[in-house]
Amino acid sequence: MKRRILILLFALLFLLPSCAAGGGDGAPDDGASALTPDPGAIEAVEETEFDWYASLPEGTDFGGYTFTVVRYEDSTWNIYIAPEEMTGEVLNDAAYKRTLEAEDLINIQVEELCEGNYEGDFKNVVKAGESETYDLICFWCPGERASYITGNLVYDWQALEGIDLGARWYNQSANKTYNLGNKQYFAVSDLTFPVQQHFRILFNKELATQLGLSYPYEAVYNGEWTFDTMHGYAKDAYADLNGNGQADKDDRYGMAMNAAYIAGFGFNFGELPMTWDEEGYHFNLVSDRIVRIVELMQGLRTDPDVFFATSGNDHYNVFKAGNALFEGYGSDPVLLRDLEFDFGYLPYPKLDESDDYTIWTVGGMMATPITLSDPLRTGTIIDVLSAGSNKYVVDAFIEQYVEGKILRDEDSKNIYRMMREKAICDLSYNVDPSGQLGEYKYFSKFVNDLNASPASYSASIMKVLNKSYQKMMDQLGGD
Repeated sequence: MKRRILILLFALLFLLPSCAAGGGDGAPDDGASALTPDPGAIEAVEETEFDWYASLPEGTDFGGYTFTVVRYEDSTWNIYIAPEEMTGEVLNDAAYKRTLEAEDLINIQVEELCEGNYEGDFKNVVKAGESETYDLICFWCPGERASYITGNLVYDWQALEGIDLGARWYNQSANKTYNLGNKQYFAVSDLTFPVQQHFRILFNKELATQLGLSYPYEAVYNGEWTFDTMHGYAKDAYADLNGNGQADKDDRYGMAMNAAYIAGFGFNFGELPMTWDEEGYHFNLVSDRIVRIVELMQGLRTDPDVFFATSGNDHYNVFKAGNALFEGYGSDPVLLRDLEFDFGYLPYPKLDESDDYTIWTVGGMMATPITLSDPLRTGTIIDVLSAGSNKYVVDAFIEQYVEGKILRDEDSKNIYRMMREKAICDLSYNVDPSGQLGEYKYFSKFVNDLNASPASYSASIMKVLNKSYQKMMDQLGGD
């Protein structure tokens, strides 16, 4: 009863702005009472208003079923599945309204479990044949997820009832990427919207001005934002700020990177190590273009204008201190609120001007257990929560959270939106039965071992790759 009262209060709150004094939208006040609605205007709104739940059968009622979502436990990457209350925080409150509406609409309760060993617990429950302990798992990224397929642990999304994977609240790149042998064991929807992040380049606007450099926005807009352009900006930026005669974290650099973010150039140049289509798996490990990319990445390791972090994300600290012009970034945007200087937002550069920008993303994966007892109920609940996320969370995340609280200029906002629209998912990062390609392993190999080459390294792992991927393909039925 408490939840139903709350949702009625929210509905009243949404109506309050229409009761304000006239002329608030910038139009001249013609003296008509703002409390007297214009029937024509209301009719126009009703004709164009989108119905997020149009496909939901009337009278759908799941009798108070508790829908349990298990996810990773992390202090920053909160995806707000079932917030307990309104807190005034943008994403929390948008998700709270979403979940409350879904619960009232189809008579369910949503429970969120955040556990350290969430994947192990999920696997054990499914192996034990339990059908209603967990309904959905939302994954931390990265991770090894091929075993969910080979171990027959997760349900085929294309076989779920009550769900339309073609709806706008499902990531269509993910649907294509995770389609293996005409089966799809993972999906991405707006329910996990906050973690559908992409790799990006940040730049210190104040340092750019200090170095006499223009902001790179026009280069991005004109299609001229290439590796050579970025490298040219960074050239000769190094300065021994502490005067100790050694290049260290207290000096100034043109770029701050670690192995993962240097490896990110390979993916964002469009060279995904493995793809899958109706014919099966395909490796993309050796070519003249990849050899060229590896040489560029290895060159960054020894470039005096590049700070290379050998431990974790130490390069973040160099950038945060204001001592790097560029940094590769892939963490929660909320961490950028603490930057004390003005920064800009850029895509990873292209390799050549003739290329298209590739926006590489890997987060937001979800799966349902193979043991679920009611596929129609499960699919319908996921669809309602995903549709509600599209209704409430997406705009809150983009407009209020990222654009309103993180990004600091219109160009960054424009580029952010372009990147969200162009983002593509990658299979090899999370679904790798070989253990040789997952996460950043292939490209980071060349960053960490300057003597390694694509030809020799790929030859050394090809036997393992073919054996493991063929085994997974056979388990999928060889379709």
